[in-house]
Amino acid sequence: MAADAGSYCNEAEVISYAQMGQYGASTVPTQTQVLQFQVDRAAEMYGWMVDVVGSSAPAPITDYSTTIDTSTDVGLALSRLLRQGNAKAAAADALEAAGSSQVPARSERVAELLVDFYALKDTVEILVESYLASSTLAANHFTEGRVTADTIVTRTQEGLTFDGDTEW
Repeated sequence: MAADAGSYCNEAEVISYAQMGQYGASTVPTQTQVLQFQVDRAAEMYGWMVDVVGSSAPAPITDYSTTIDTSTDVGLALSRLLRQGNAKAAAADALEAAGSSQVPARSERVAELLVDFYALKDTVEILVESYLASSTLAANHFTEGRVTADTIVTRTQEGLTFDGDTEW
């Protein structure tokens, strides 16, 4: 497997969703193209989070990881959701590149994967708000006076709100 710089998932996860086997220099799509699909979709997901929390959003880093602290329930959930969404969308892109329009079952799989990917958007946005509100990063921003509770968490979900003392 090649290093998957700048994505939340790895190539093996994309392969598992695309169900087309390994990618290489002579496959359609190539391994390089699949890695670019991963990076592009990770950037899209990162954009979702930046829209909500600004530059504090956890960006993907080398070898399909992030700076997300997975020792908390919220951090673990966010990390898993980003990996799953990134892999599903990159798999859909790989299937499209392989010519899914010529194979009806593949076209259906692409549609399923993309529906799943875009259905994650609201959950990712809510989790990243909660994650930052409960993280050391958020605490540092509070103490440095750059962010207030009102700017980190402005949404509610099913009656849950963050008031500074509430755990999510």
